[in-house]
Amino acid sequence: MAAARGDAPIVDKKVAKEGGKERIDCLDACCATLVLPIILAHTARFGTSNKAALRLLTQENVLVGGFFAILGYIAAYTSTKVGEQKVDEQKLARPEMWFWSRVMSYYPIHCLVSTLFSPMFIAADTWYGTPLRTTVLRAFLNYSLLQAWFPKQAAIWNQPSWFLSALTFSNLAMPVVLKRTATLSKVGLQKLFYALTAVSTLQKLSFANSARFHEHNIVAKGPEQPLIWNMTRFHPISALMEMVMGVVAARDVMLDNEEDKKAKAEPMMYLAGAYAALMLRATPIDFNDGLVRSALFVPLYTKFLAALHRDARSDSPSPLTQLLSSGPMVHLGSLTFSMFLLHAPLAQVFFKKSVASRIFGAPMPRAFFPVYLLVVFLGSQLINEAVIKSDAVQQRAAAAARWLASLTRGMLQDTA
Repeated sequence: MAAARGDAPIVDKKVAKEGGKERIDCLDACCATLVLPIILAHTARFGTSNKAALRLLTQENVLVGGFFAILGYIAAYTSTKVGEQKVDEQKLARPEMWFWSRVMSYYPIHCLVSTLFSPMFIAADTWYGTPLRTTVLRAFLNYSLLQAWFPKQAAIWNQPSWFLSALTFSNLAMPVVLKRTATLSKVGLQKLFYALTAVSTLQKLSFANSARFHEHNIVAKGPEQPLIWNMTRFHPISALMEMVMGVVAARDVMLDNEEDKKAKAEPMMYLAGAYAALMLRATPIDFNDGLVRSALFVPLYTKFLAALHRDARSDSPSPLTQLLSSGPMVHLGSLTFSMFLLHAPLAQVFFKKSVASRIFGAPMPRAFFPVYLLVVFLGSQLINEAVIKSDAVQQRAAAAARWLASLTRGMLQDTA
């Protein structure tokens, strides 16, 4: 996400007056509402043994869909025209450059974290008797960001990095998606949104029919159908659909007329609805995570993003929008990507038995869990200052993007 702007207003009117788009700072903070629960979901078992709490907390496979929606929303907002059914031709004149620029915005951090912890990943493979050829394959898939296509290897090494694998494919398709979606009217956008929701839910129904309708790993018994589940939750095509839903939501707001702009937006209603869907875990209506994600959480969270955008540009934004636009929340949002990539390797260091026993003599106790969260936060702050904000890193990443774009010139265009 964008770097923090602690003193920025909710919507930068100066930018709008100068002819640019309004900056929507509260979208940065939205990432914090997703990544913090995801970190807890991945690591909650190290902090508590309460089964009821674990059932509610371990819903990372639902929450991650919101990330794709946010990134699709931002892609549409930054690359298409406000009030017009067309793309920003300057932004998409070279679609290969558009694609590689986005990849290089996150690949340096992924490469850094992977390399820093690669001795631990390789050692753990060795301790578990993993053949060398499998370890080499995992390294290749990790660094090439192809792991999401391989259900047996999707959660290798740094498990959350599958997200980057699916995101990379989605970004590859985005230039074409944006050009076509930008031509749609509000009616067409609404139809597309419902169609994407239906197709995404249908895929999850397929999993439910072949595996099971109810899914929470804490009390599950019997075969877990891991390959089918991995294909369901990790597949890049599913991520692309959720990202396009974010595109559709942004385009709908960008085509608002003056009457639409006067209507009162209610972001809290949609946000509450999205997170209320997670409470199904505490009821007998405990659908699997895939169904909750596609049928309820992602559609409601995407509607929340649109309502938040409309509220942010109003003259009297709601308390929720003001909170998400505050300096501390925007700064926290700027750290979320680093936290997302860093929390899983650090959890292995402190809590994974095969690793922690060799470093500390035994896994850290549950009382250490708050310290672990603090280490994740401080480590993310360090990466943010030393890497994300580094001019040298940004310049080299931009140079790499230009070089890769020149090598792949025409890849995303109907030209020879």
